[in-house]
Amino acid sequence: MATKKTKKEHKYATEEAFESLEQTAQSSENFLEKNAKILAIVFGALILAAVSYFAYLKFYVDPRNEEAQNEIVTADTMFEQDSMQLALNGSPGAYMGYNQILNEYKGTDLAKIAEYKAGIANYELGNYQEALENFKNFNTSEVALKAVKEGATGDTYVQLGKKDEALAAYEKAIRASDLQVLERIYTKKYAILAHEIGANDKAYGKVKEYLEKYNDAPDNELDRLAALFESAQK
Repeated sequence: MATKKTKKEHKYATEEAFESLEQTAQSSENFLEKNAKILAIVFGALILAAVSYFAYLKFYVDPRNEEAQNEIVTADTMFEQDSMQLALNGSPGAYMGYNQILNEYKGTDLAKIAEYKAGIANYELGNYQEALENFKNFNTSEVALKAVKEGATGDTYVQLGKKDEALAAYEKAIRASDLQVLERIYTKKYAILAHEIGANDKAYGKVKEYLEKYNDAPDNELDRLAALFESAQK
């Protein structure tokens, strides 16, 4: 079994991720009059494509999600037991790891979850470049997950020694969600890192921005940090 890294380690909550599909169209009265026949053909093709798409979802993607769900159970068990190597790569002939699920079940919701968890597993194994790629490839419309993804990306950049990129990622994490608990986590990360690289004005400004936004919720720790960063500017 793989051992968990204990230095600068981070755990992130996981949830299912879903993407939504949006389509828009524009037309004018004159265009419709002049191109009615062509549009009829095009609309017919679009309807056929839509029917084909939903048939694809029902008869191909849905069953593949079920298959992926069955495959990911053991990998998740290994993940929960901190056996990250086994969670990531599985056991040949026994069960798939997240890497295999990513390749075998592309386009499914479970593959998206596997991408995110693979990022965590790679991070804990010290495979920071691989973790970074996983986090970059993980997309979600869920705002809380967006924030956590950007925060994980920031943590990974820190481990790679890319502190400016980490700072930018923490900024995205702060802006991604209006959930106070997440804003506080990434405000603190941003401020401490900014202070570490000598950008005390940014550190102070970010903490002050948070404290002013949530002035009805006293926060002694961030108050102390703000005072520290303010004094460091003098």
